[in-house]
Amino acid sequence: MFVLRELMNFDSFWSLWFWITHAVAWSMASHFTMGVPYDMVVQANREKTENGPWQHAAEALINAQIFRFTAIWRRYQLPVTGVLAFLLTALATLGTLGQLEFARALLTLLLPLTLIYMLTTRKALKLERLRLSGAALRQAIRRQRLLNQLVGLMGIVMVTILAIHQAVLNIQVLYW
Repeated sequence: MFVLRELMNFDSFWSLWFWITHAVAWSMASHFTMGVPYDMVVQANREKTENGPWQHAAEALINAQIFRFTAIWRRYQLPVTGVLAFLLTALATLGTLGQLEFARALLTLLLPLTLIYMLTTRKALKLERLRLSGAALRQAIRRQRLLNQLVGLMGIVMVTILAIHQAVLNIQVLYW
């Protein structure tokens, strides 16, 4: 019964669900770079001939995602920016001044994901302007994936440091 209760515990930093959510979020952000599955880019790079089926499919999907990101950004940039700024500020305020662990936990997940969204949108606007194709376009996606992985790594390091800090504070309170 203890194991079941521990698995269903929704405390933030020490919950199994919290770490599963982090692992899934960062693996999805890394694999689906700009909405394009990375294995499709790898298969397109492995093709021996130019203009193979994987290359056509990857380029079509990348261009569709570029169009999608830029169209959404042009239409909703002000509301999206406002809502994200309000949400992140509210979580930061509740996490620091309100001492809500759940708000800090959400902030550690949403802040790096917001950074990835901003970098992806910026890359989509740049790729739309440059109109790359072929290997150069796939190289740009690979670079964006590396950037997503670095942001994810920094996010995981940040949440680990915050979790350890939270544990030290809780232990310190228990001994006083």
